[in-house]
Amino acid sequence: MNSPQTSSGSGIDISVVVPTYREAESLPPLIKRLGQLRDGGAALEVIVVDDDSGDGTDEILRQLGHPWVRLITRTDERGLSSAVLRGLAEANGSVLVVMDADLSHPPEAIPAMAEAVGSGKADFAVGSRYVPGGSTEDGWGVLRWINSRVATVMARPFTSVRDPMSGFLAIRAETWAKATDLDPVGYKIGLELIVKCRCRHVVEVPIHFATRQHGQSKLSLRVQLQYLMHIVRLARWKFPGWSSFLPFAAVGLSGVFVYAGLLWALAALFGSWISEDVRIVVAIALTMIWNFAFDRWFAFWYDRRTAVLRQFVGFVAVCSVPVLVNFFLTRWLLGEGELVTPIAGVLGALAGSIAGLLFNWVVARAVVFSRPPRCE
Repeated sequence: MNSPQTSSGSGIDISVVVPTYREAESLPPLIKRLGQLRDGGAALEVIVVDDDSGDGTDEILRQLGHPWVRLITRTDERGLSSAVLRGLAEANGSVLVVMDADLSHPPEAIPAMAEAVGSGKADFAVGSRYVPGGSTEDGWGVLRWINSRVATVMARPFTSVRDPMSGFLAIRAETWAKATDLDPVGYKIGLELIVKCRCRHVVEVPIHFATRQHGQSKLSLRVQLQYLMHIVRLARWKFPGWSSFLPFAAVGLSGVFVYAGLLWALAALFGSWISEDVRIVVAIALTMIWNFAFDRWFAFWYDRRTAVLRQFVGFVAVCSVPVLVNFFLTRWLLGEGELVTPIAGVLGALAGSIAGLLFNWVVARAVVFSRPPRCE
């Protein structure tokens, strides 16, 4: 996705983006509480981005008749994150706020969040459950609490924020305008914006996270898997080198055991009529195919458009040095007659992997696969 574009200011200090899907019942009380902020002096607009719910959302907002509330109905796209991005792109305020429609986020915290970013003290503000003064309503349950904590730990490489899973956030329009490569997946748009907008100073405003009064929670196994995918995407964007090297090393380690297992299987099944040298060569060839397939998918994810055969030939050529080490060491260990086939295979593969790990990765990136794009 391209960098965002924001509208010029029009006397609006705060734009509140509210993504919705079948949450019509929650909108009247939410709009009422946001209206009280306007009555208190806040120059505030509300942008409701609805994914064509068909639940009367448009009629309810029409009946409310507030000129400071806009409705955007999307008929060609679905998803909370993309809805938020659409709303932010349509906003007029100098401070942009995102919140849920289900009344779990208290609108009364918006002035404090807007002040934090609008004053220049922070690039980003989060309505947080986990800082002093913050809380969650009773009835969460152990599993949901554990899920939230695990997700927070997974976000730690990107931010030290205690509640990076919060969907209640504020950002300056000028900071949002600097975002690049926005590509969120799932529901955790806040972490995407912190990383892709390069927010260095994030403040957490304590809130009480209430249980939704209408509708159903969107938390599901699918959403959790999407979050895991999101973490992988962010890691590849922010740490492209490590995101390539670590999977490369993991695949290499798995190849050690694949190689040893193949040696054992070939010896058990064909040992009486296939020579040792042939078994070693076959095991090496199959292991290289294994390594190439998984390296291409996980370690060099960014270069899948190049012809597979061309990449495979280059991969084999680059790996030829450690492969020769592997072959001759395995052959020597087996020739000694003191080691059984699987152990010799493990030792030979380990020696080859250690000898070629950095060499293979550096040369493969330079010659076989293109280098990954850098985030800055």
